[in-house]
Amino acid sequence: MRKLLFIASVVIFALAGCKNTTPPQAVGSSDTTQVRVPSSQVAYINIDSLVSQYDMYLDLRGDYEVKAKKVENELTSKGRSLEKDVRDYQDKAQKGLMTRSQMAETEEKLQKQQQTFMQHRDTAMQDLAEEEQVMLNQIHYSIVEYLKEFNKDYRYGMIISTTAAGPILNADPMLDITSVVLKGLNEQYAAEKAKEKK
Repeated sequence: MRKLLFIASVVIFALAGCKNTTPPQAVGSSDTTQVRVPSSQVAYINIDSLVSQYDMYLDLRGDYEVKAKKVENELTSKGRSLEKDVRDYQDKAQKGLMTRSQMAETEEKLQKQQQTFMQHRDTAMQDLAEEEQVMLNQIHYSIVEYLKEFNKDYRYGMIISTTAAGPILNADPMLDITSVVLKGLNEQYAAEKAKEKK
């Protein structure tokens, strides 16, 4: 009878051990080793919703849009000025109000103006694109760093992100931690802003 109970208990422990195929991981130094069983809980964040309501993103995006509008207005103004100079040249040339040498000189001047404008436009667009990328990197870094602190106890074995057209097609809404993370991010950002003002 004892032999039968012993065999039954061995089978039960073996079956219980099969449920979690990932072995526990040792954490810490050799003299203070602790065993941590990985969490099987998965959570997800809708990154579109998170970013679009994240105050840091809204502030940085507002600053970026002001700069982009300023660049756009400057380029529009310079472009119109160049167009006006070209029209004036064409008008004078058609009316015979310029000598050939004056026309050649004006054409060369207009070509240089156009090249300068195109170079300035390309540089301005490149600078804006770089600034936007830096802004997005700041947002990403801020979210990742916050999540490290948020999940430092590893209550979630994995936190994944999705978008409206992303890889998660259907999931338990209880696994969606977007609003919780958003609240924490906005509180942290507000505290950082308040600290900077002091």
